[in-house]
Amino acid sequence: IVTVFFMACSMASAAFYYKSYIVRYDRGWNILCEPYIVKKDDWIFKLFRQKGEISHRDFPEFLGIFKRLNPHISDMDHIRPGQRIVIPLKKVDDDTFSESSSGVVTIPFFSATDISEAKTKPSIDYRVKTGDCVSILISERYGKYGTESYRAGEQLFRKLNPQIENLNLIYAGQMIRLPEPEMKNTSLSPSPDDGAAVHEKTNLSGSTAVAGEKTSPASVLKVDEKPSDSLLSNVASILDAKLFNRGSYYLPRRGQEDFKLDLSQTPFIKLEDGTRIFFIMGADNQKPEMTILKSFWKDVYAVNIDSGDSTEHILDSVFGELETGGFKQKLNFSDQGVDVEVRGKWIIEKPSEEGEPTRHLCITLIHSSKEETPASIVRYLDQNNIIIKDIILGKSAPEPKTKVFRLINTRGPVDIKTNSGHQAFVRDFLVAMGYQYIADKQISFQYAGIPIDAASNLASDNNGNTFFIDFGTFYGDAFQAIEKSGYSIIQVKDTDTLDNIIQKLLGAMDVSFTKNPTFLAAKRPAVDNTKLTIPGFLTDYQNAPQTLIALAPLPHRVIQYLTDNNIRIIQINFQGKKNE
Repeated sequence: IVTVFFMACSMASAAFYYKSYIVRYDRGWNILCEPYIVKKDDWIFKLFRQKGEISHRDFPEFLGIFKRLNPHISDMDHIRPGQRIVIPLKKVDDDTFSESSSGVVTIPFFSATDISEAKTKPSIDYRVKTGDCVSILISERYGKYGTESYRAGEQLFRKLNPQIENLNLIYAGQMIRLPEPEMKNTSLSPSPDDGAAVHEKTNLSGSTAVAGEKTSPASVLKVDEKPSDSLLSNVASILDAKLFNRGSYYLPRRGQEDFKLDLSQTPFIKLEDGTRIFFIMGADNQKPEMTILKSFWKDVYAVNIDSGDSTEHILDSVFGELETGGFKQKLNFSDQGVDVEVRGKWIIEKPSEEGEPTRHLCITLIHSSKEETPASIVRYLDQNNIIIKDIILGKSAPEPKTKVFRLINTRGPVDIKTNSGHQAFVRDFLVAMGYQYIADKQISFQYAGIPIDAASNLASDNNGNTFFIDFGTFYGDAFQAIEKSGYSIIQVKDTDTLDNIIQKLLGAMDVSFTKNPTFLAAKRPAVDNTKLTIPGFLTDYQNAPQTLIALAPLPHRVIQYLTDNNIRIIQINFQGKKNE
């Protein structure tokens, strides 16, 4: 369902366009998609070649995303006119579009060869007021500064106002033209089943909510259903299985009457790999029945349950039956030096198509929403083929809302490159840590009773803490003489590693630290938690926010998790490789 708005301008060869796209979620990523209605003579691979960044960069990945976002297309070689599909175009960050929380974005773009005239319907005359600035005027119409929508608005502004060379220089009383996205609020409403939810928070009273995604209201079970039905529905939801608990199956038998299976008495769930788990209410005489069922289906198991059983008990029984080495309690992987360990109550492999990476479902039972895995880590793990499912046991009492004040690191991590030598690295590191650095500062001291005037490099902070850094100027017992004169000094040698240099500097700054710190993602015991071990140093200095000095490039979602926890980040040896 593509909605394209075209507005002719009175300028030569110029036009404004507004086009609606859908943002879908797939395996930890937001995917910008073009909704499309198949036309006559369309075929999938023709469309793919024309569309988007993903298909050009990694075509196999593109095919996988397309299949997951279009489950109704069973055969990609056969599409028919009138079918609605979404074509994945590119991966986008959470804040790329200000409207992305609704699942729909409307992007303005401009096509022009000559824009000498600025008289156009989708723009308005505006007289600059005191305090106005271009960035605010654009963000009010096109969304948050720095987003793709904002950048499109800025492009339109530049084309409409060619006389303004510097966008930072406008003055009160000046007449300008502002692009006015008249159709911006016209959006395409996605169908109720649009999007894919990965991180589920299941309340075992029967409702399901999806964290981090906009969803339809949670379903509510009928009050006349038996408690076992409610429990089995939860079990099925947790295992991504389908529950069969209504009606009857009639299974043919040669020379005998059809075998009738009453699903209200013997319900079962069907897992994604075809395995069937039958639930038998407190009966021990079902062996003949199970023999018949196993003759019709392979991978059939039976679990005895009682009306008073808990969901945890039923899941334990299910996994006990399935115990063939197919599930684990721990997964490990390394990501550019960051070591990740994921633990859960149960970890099982998900079925995957040939050529697809193995994905795992990690199920953990928790007692309140406070123990949930943060959404940033859920998305990060999903990008690494681990699906987190935190299951809240019972009903959680409403928790009081408290106002929390925390540092917002709006500029992201501080990146320090190391290819300019030790002196440049030390200077950049000290500045990042809030110190002033003065090279070749005069220093006077007594050496063997003789006054000596020399130069060294001074580091100082706002609290009056100072020390000198020497890069090979002083030798022998000159250091003792300098320290006896009341100065603090350290020496950085050419042979020192980054690790050694950082430890020397932190020692001189009197900062306590933890080397290669480990972070627990969720606020719950480590036995069922995700651990991230990051090479580097985590500082703890007086009342200042903790600072992580990372000796590895950190993935975007890990950065988000750390900043959400009020941790400032300095990345070392980061040579311009893009975070993902």
